[in-house]
Amino acid sequence: MAIETLEPHLVEALRNSAQEILETMVMMTPTSIDAAPEEGSTFADAAIGMLGFTGTRSGTFVIRTSEAMAKAMAAKMLMMEPEEIEDEAEVADAFGEICNMLGGNFKNAWVATGNQMELSVPNVVFRGSVKVNSEKASSLRSCVRVQIDDEKVDIGVHFEAQD
Repeated sequence: MAIETLEPHLVEALRNSAQEILETMVMMTPTSIDAAPEEGSTFADAAIGMLGFTGTRSGTFVIRTSEAMAKAMAAKMLMMEPEEIEDEAEVADAFGEICNMLGGNFKNAWVATGNQMELSVPNVVFRGSVKVNSEKASSLRSCVRVQIDDEKVDIGVHFEAQD
């Protein structure tokens, strides 16, 4: 069974969303943003942000990175130094907001093609694993890998199978 990827213009929209949000809202400049294979639907990472959606199709945005990068991103958003953040809840709130902004920005491209999308509240998991529902035929999933200095951030969108 082959899982399909998003149409090229939607992968480009995902890349553009990453570029815009990271540069303007997180104040971090990516050194590269490339399409990356999204081979599975189970993820284990130090920081995982998820944003569910419904509408024309249902699914989940999944953003994942290292704990150090999640903390650095949170610090930039909060105009602090990473070592100033003592509470993991602050990192979770900021990382969830980044997830929300990325999903919202991608939503604009999705609805511009005549689709509907309603976003949920973001969830953040530290040092754990998650599984999203994108294993069946007619599922769609794509990912972009953002490189910032020596760290990576994977931003994926998973559309569930249409029944």
